[in-house]
Amino acid sequence: MSTVSDGIDSYISGKKWYWYLPLWLLGLYMYVELFEFNMVKQQMPLIWLVPYSFDFLLHEIAHIVTAFLPAVLTASAGSGSEVLLGTLLIVMAIWQRSYFASLFCFLWFALACDSAGQYMADAVPQRLQLVSLGGALSGQDPLHDWHFVFGQLHLLGASAFIGNSLRAIGFLVGLAGVAFTAWLLYKMAADGHAEARQQHLQDLASKLADMKGQDTQDSLYPEATKGQFVSSPGDTSSENPPLDKR
Repeated sequence: MSTVSDGIDSYISGKKWYWYLPLWLLGLYMYVELFEFNMVKQQMPLIWLVPYSFDFLLHEIAHIVTAFLPAVLTASAGSGSEVLLGTLLIVMAIWQRSYFASLFCFLWFALACDSAGQYMADAVPQRLQLVSLGGALSGQDPLHDWHFVFGQLHLLGASAFIGNSLRAIGFLVGLAGVAFTAWLLYKMAADGHAEARQQHLQDLASKLADMKGQDTQDSLYPEATKGQFVSSPGDTSSENPPLDKR
């Protein structure tokens, strides 16, 4: 943990929180909009359209790539690839110390869990309008992946619980990403204030040192400008004035 803490301290050093605030607000907006995502009603928030399109494409490609595996694994590979990609994105962001960028990795994971969870929860009612790239290529009707998988595993009765639990995990992880990056913003702001105070103290110390140096260079008594004690260039008599011997 100390290594992670040191890495975060090093990451935020010199960063200005206000440059990152718009990105955090965007992430917060995406997180809130994710609650409006409903596959049954075909309700897709505009801001999630591109990420979900990529996620869906990955889902279908995973089915094709794993077609040589047992049918249960092939059917579950679509949703599994979505969640796996989200997990890898988070791990890589933390590993590469791209801490603030991890916000969007956390959100991607939340999207993947929501997508896969809704699909799982639909295993019994089967209200989703299915689209299958593999089925379209082979000329076969689309198959509800999770109705088949849960049926093979005798878990159809628990499909809604499993799906909604996965969705809840996704929302919690997404919230953790929003909270984590909000904490980073706070640390950036606190670090900036600390640097400003340190610079202010250094400026004061420098001014005090200059004033002290100037005081030590000045004579204790002012130099005479009138009378017999006025020194002239080359005149050393004023250093030892003659005594009056009257």
